[in-house]
Amino acid sequence: FFFFFKLKIYVKAFRWWRQFECIPWPEDLLSLLCTFMPGKDGRSQQRRHTIARYVNLMAALVYREISSSIRRRFPSMKDLVESGLLTDTEFKLLSEISKDIKNVRWMAPLHWVQQIVMDEVNDNPQAHLALVNHFMQELKAYRASLRKLFSYDWVCVPLVYTQVAALATYAYFGFCLIGRQYLDPSKKYRDYDVDFVIPIFTIVQFLFFVGWFKVGQDLMRPFGMDDDDFELDYIFERSVCLSFAIVDRLQMNDYEPLQKDKFWTADNSEAISIPRTGLAHKHKPRMPIRHVPSYKPIERNDVEEGKTRCHMWKKKWHGFE
Repeated sequence: FFFFFKLKIYVKAFRWWRQFECIPWPEDLLSLLCTFMPGKDGRSQQRRHTIARYVNLMAALVYREISSSIRRRFPSMKDLVESGLLTDTEFKLLSEISKDIKNVRWMAPLHWVQQIVMDEVNDNPQAHLALVNHFMQELKAYRASLRKLFSYDWVCVPLVYTQVAALATYAYFGFCLIGRQYLDPSKKYRDYDVDFVIPIFTIVQFLFFVGWFKVGQDLMRPFGMDDDDFELDYIFERSVCLSFAIVDRLQMNDYEPLQKDKFWTADNSEAISIPRTGLAHKHKPRMPIRHVPSYKPIERNDVEEGKTRCHMWKKKWHGFE
């Protein structure tokens, strides 16, 4: 029981999934940016584009510190310059900042974003301050997510506990290898007859506990290069492409003029339904049925009841069945 309890504590799927939830996604942040900075002039477009680049630069600076795949993609800061996420002047500024104050380099793009937003507010007094405040809150949540990723990478499962789990697992089955063997049948000891040759239950136990232990080892560091680790390289590539698509392509294109579609011209007396095509005819949706009556009688002559899945059970309302 103690061995089972030890492995149960060691394998923490919640910690593994929580790290994935801490990966920030820039869509909400940049979509909100376009609401209070909707201008299509050159200055507004350049500001949105620069903010999108800074947001992804901040993520890249954090990812390369915690992920093996991103570290291989950007082994040095010069590689960020070659990728276009960082300019030469910004690289020199970050280098000077990191020399004076360590562990603050990844937060520098965040402050640049705040300064650009404040310049937009000062240049445009009609900017919606409520939207600006909402954007700042989203930017704060973005920074908090990156800080949590740093914290998960910094505060790992104690090495002593990992060593104890490994020693207990392999020692347990080492003793099983010796202790669960039968005595020599040729000696004909009393009450020691061999009833089966293959230790099936020990093999199943070995596969279960050792496999469970290996799963715990994989869950400890999900930002590695294993097949089951998080595809952070793809997530980063997707975030960069989507960020520039939002601030450049989507924001610069106007929506189509309002048109009367099929549902607008439909008869209001008929319920609107979408036709089913192909294999969808074979899979009709089932309406949800509530487990309690949907109608509560008010007067004594009002005895109608709502339909319920448990039709043999009658709910009493004010003395009525």
